[in-house]
Order: sequence, then C-alpha cells, then structure tokens
Amino acid sequence: MLTLRLGLLFSVFLLANAQSVDRRDRDFWNAKFNDPATQFRREPSRLLVDAINRRKPGRALDLGMGQGRNTIFLAQRGWDATGVDLSDIAVKQAMTRAAELHVNITAIVDDLDHYQFGSNKWDLIALFYIHAWYHGAKPAKRLVAALKPGGLLVVEGFAGQEKFMFQPNELIHDFPELRALRYEDVEDEAEWAPGHRSHVIRFVAEKM
Repeated sequence: MLTLRLGLLFSVFLLANAQSVDRRDRDFWNAKFNDPATQFRREPSRLLVDAINRRKPGRALDLGMGQGRNTIFLAQRGWDATGVDLSDIAVKQAMTRAAELHVNITAIVDDLDHYQFGSNKWDLIALFYIHAWYHGAKPAKRLVAALKPGGLLVVEGFAGQEKFMFQPNELIHDFPELRALRYEDVEDEAEWAPGHRSHVIRFVAEKM
C-alpha cells in the first residue's frame, strides 16, 4: 500500500498485490492510456452527470476508472469518490489530474475480480465501458449487495451480438432488485468511440 501527499491535497493511491492483476491485461491498457492517439471522451459521462442531478452526495465507486474523468467529476460535486482500475498508468494519470484540480479522490490499482466491493457501502456505483469484464465476472449480485438502499447503479457500454457486449434488456433482467430509472438501447456516439455512431446501452437503477 502506498499513500501519496500531493501539495496541500491529500489523496490516496493504493497499489494492490501485483498477483491480483493480469500482466497482459495491465500492459494492454497501459499502452492504451500511454498512447495520445487513443480516442475517448475526457469529459465526465453525460449519463453520470444526469444521474446525480439533485442527488445528495455520498460515497461513490467508479469501476474501471481509467484516467479518472468520472471519479474526479464526482469528487468535484462533493462525493467521497473512489476509483479502481487495473492500469497503474491510468491511475497515476488520474492522481496527477486530481492534484492539478485540487480534488481529493481515492484511486486503487486492482483487478475488479479481486477488489472487494463491500456490503451496503456505496451510494453510487458506476461502470463505463467495461462490458467485457461484466460478462466474464457476472458481478450483478456483488453490485447489488454493495449498494446502500437508495443507492444508484450507473452503467454504459457497447451492445452487439458478440458475447462480451451488452444484449437487449440484459441489465434489466440481471437486476430485478433494482428499480430502473433510465434505460436506453440506441445508436449514438459512444464515449469510447467519439465521432462515430455505435450501438450503446445505458442503464440507471436504484436499490429499493
């Protein structure tokens, strides 16, 4: 475990046991985040911005945080924001950006299969474009258990016929314990393919 103090800002950077992160996956995503040609939105998710509108800030977990665009946004809005990603490069970039903006976040390098979500812990959990992990891990029960009553689950990712992509109504079926507030199955500009139209699914639901 490593804790960094950045000027007057106190943020936490946690380095998981290296054995919990698949080296090939880490190296793949490190290369993506090190490459300035990689195209994705650097601004916070529009879905997330809408989802927290008029919500009282609480504890938020951003799974697959990448460079921290959504984790930082949540912290700026008063949330106690934690982000998790297997790319140590991306997490370091997130910490640097948070320091530049004088924003306090907790950033953790870990594999999402290994990271403990906890129980009845979070007021919001966000998953953006980690549909492949979702299908491999089947984490629905873990996510529901980790949310507090009234907590939000916010999900966006690619949809398609491939098994690793979201399928129509899949998320609604996977979360019968949650009350769906928003569901979209659309052709739109994806945040990981800006400038192009893609098949995207968006889902916001509340734990009852």
